[in-house]
Amino acid sequence: MFTQSTSANPLVPRKVATWLLVVTMGCGTAGITIISPALSSITKYFSVDEAAAQSLLSGYFIAMAVSQLIYGPLSDRYGRRRPLLVGLAGFALGGLLAASAESFEVLVIARVLQGLGAASIASIIRAIINDSYGRLEAAGAFATISGIMVIVPIFSFAFGGLISDLIGWKGIMFGIFFAGLIPLALNFIFLPETNLRPIPQIRLGSLAHDHLSLMTNRVFLTFMIASSCSAGIFFSMIGFVPFEYVRIGVDTSEVGLWFMLIPFGYTFGNFLTKRFVHRIGIERMSQIGGLISMLAMSALLLPSLLGWKHPIMIAVPCFFFGFSSGFVIANATMGAIASAGKLGGSASGIVGAVQMGFGVLGGSLVVSVGGYEHFESGVLILICLAALSTLSSTLAQHFSKTLPLVEPVEQEAS
Repeated sequence: MFTQSTSANPLVPRKVATWLLVVTMGCGTAGITIISPALSSITKYFSVDEAAAQSLLSGYFIAMAVSQLIYGPLSDRYGRRRPLLVGLAGFALGGLLAASAESFEVLVIARVLQGLGAASIASIIRAIINDSYGRLEAAGAFATISGIMVIVPIFSFAFGGLISDLIGWKGIMFGIFFAGLIPLALNFIFLPETNLRPIPQIRLGSLAHDHLSLMTNRVFLTFMIASSCSAGIFFSMIGFVPFEYVRIGVDTSEVGLWFMLIPFGYTFGNFLTKRFVHRIGIERMSQIGGLISMLAMSALLLPSLLGWKHPIMIAVPCFFFGFSSGFVIANATMGAIASAGKLGGSASGIVGAVQMGFGVLGGSLVVSVGGYEHFESGVLILICLAALSTLSSTLAQHFSKTLPLVEPVEQEAS
């Protein structure tokens, strides 16, 4: 069976098969991670400077940020299935366009198209999980899915560098094309509709009111900022950290192998989230993750302070950052969406948009302080983001105590 009905009530959504959510989220993540080891090859191919590589990430992130604000309300109105299929088709087309790009400008446009499509995955999959699970159960389910699907970025980091060396960066873009095409076919066949109570219509006035109500929800805001800071650190790292590896003598094919430690750490962190979230709570786990992230980012300054630059000195802190993200992202993301009540789709879209926005913000700040040329300057930006994540998680814990916690009624097994 590909989906499981948990209630005889036709208004209770079926729980979508975990493997389908894993494949879809994993393929969407590949659009971000697989390109990272090839950034230096792309800059050489088009004869652009290292900082220009940030536009390939920023264009992707901005497109994701803006379009998630659209996908969220669309999925509340028209259901989760149709907007997701449209987005996956756009993601695949963006990969095909990028593979045929003969100018850097066309490649940036293709990356924007990929981001527009990938936004549907990031926004709607979270909403699908929220449709089917209660608050704590959703955090555990999200952690489980994230922990499993992280296999994709592990391999995309590793094979991104290998493909770039053996075939060239265009081979990576063909990989993105298939990363959109395969989940498009699978979701068309197997994905049921989980939004069984769509809103009657989308009105700009009511949409603005809904967004305003979310942006004045203190629990939603603090959880959103906590998760966005953690995501922003990761999105910033994949832009400038590969160049530091290259500067200390690491080959392009090896950069992806060192980067694999981040998703390995993320997997371990998600495993612990799944195991202990009911005992510790999402607020406390997010706060612990923020503290670990601060320590990990600070450790990236050690090579400069000790005068010993070796890949392991970068890779180990990156591993612990991945571990901390497993605590922060799953818990804070689902905490934010759960606090939105019936506006789960819109909340998911806003959270995803802000996470991407923090990726753009972090990357831009790294460029502005010269982080691509001076690694330590970029690291200071990451430390600030980690500190903000910790503060936001602490505030979320405080604000949550002032509100009555109402768990959804458990669905009866059929």
